Amino acid sequence: WEHYLSCDGSPDPTVPQEMNTFMSLWREDRDEDVQHVMEKGEVVLELIEKLEFLLLEASPNEITEEQRVLYLEFILQLQRLLHQKYNEATQNLLKIASMYEDSETGNMHTVIKDNNATFCIWVNLKKKPRFKKHVFQEAGHGFDLPKSLALSSVAVRVLHTRYDHLSPLATSLKENSSNTDDKKETEEETEKNSDILDEPSQGIWLFLMCSTTEVVMLKGDAVLQEEPSGAEEAPRVVDVRQRGPVGGVFHIDALQLPPQPQEVRDWSMVELLDVGLEVYPYSPGEAEDGTHTAVQITLRLPEDVIYFEVPVVARWDPAGQQWRTDGIKDITYEAEEKSITFGMGAFYTVALLQDAHLNL
Repeated sequence: WEHYLSCDGSPDPTVPQEMNTFMSLWREDRDEDVQHVMEKGEVVLELIEKLEFLLLEASPNEITEEQRVLYLEFILQLQRLLHQKYNEATQNLLKIASMYEDSETGNMHTVIKDNNATFCIWVNLKKKPRFKKHVFQEAGHGFDLPKSLALSSVAVRVLHTRYDHLSPLATSLKENSSNTDDKKETEEETEKNSDILDEPSQGIWLFLMCSTTEVVMLKGDAVLQEEPSGAEEAPRVVDVRQRGPVGGVFHIDALQLPPQPQEVRDWSMVELLDVGLEVYPYSPGEAEDGTHTAVQITLRLPEDVIYFEVPVVARWDPAGQQWRTDGIKDITYEAEEKSITFGMGAFYTVALLQDAHLNL
């Protein structure tokens, strides 16, 4: 009834037909700009929040297991679709980057932000060999590039989302869920007359998967685990049950610059490539003089976030579905200036982690 009275045009998250229609129509719209994605993203984040609330608050007799699985799937689809739309809008902007060339530097740069995200992009149009550093003044973020990138058709994007849709996917949470299931099975065998929780453990895991806030705020002490590996230096993996991102997620990407419009007499011509947003093919081995740091990043910390200790910079590993601290080095934390600078072995999605039990 509250949804009906709102009359805002958003779908009812509990009605599959409305949700499927909403997502299908948005997928078909390929000509959006970043500002429009941010506006639509606010609706998407509200839908995700409503679904998470249902998974958390609904009792077993109010929601079936089939509905629980469906709501989780909607959450994951909305999260993926939102990031996909940011990529599509980025590609649309890159196609016409030369039209917004800065008269002073000859390159293109812009910052677009709202309450949920800050979108920063710099496009290397002039390829000057002496280029060293760029700072997005409106956001406070900046980067240094090696010479090989300064001479390339590359764009650098820093997309800071104040939400975290990655940590709930971490494998350490899945391992915790599996251990919980095994423990409950043992209890059922040894205590047949004991009361059994009506809500299945899978349902609890479904909520943990989708609720970033609960995972970050409710889980424990700072522990960095080393993977059992035969390598001399095993990559350090973060257990998100012990330490979680604070202040959102920073997607830092090097992107391939598509062909730009060319003015021929009275015509504007451009080569169209149907390949979508392309990551620039760069590896740290290409850096000059044996340097293994691809880029140095400076991030301005969110004003509404307090860090009670030096935050740990971690990168997201999409293959392993986990936060890792390898590949990040030379970290300098400026508490008074609310900034942190670090070097990366490649372009990563990063977050600033803190002990979730720091204040307990």
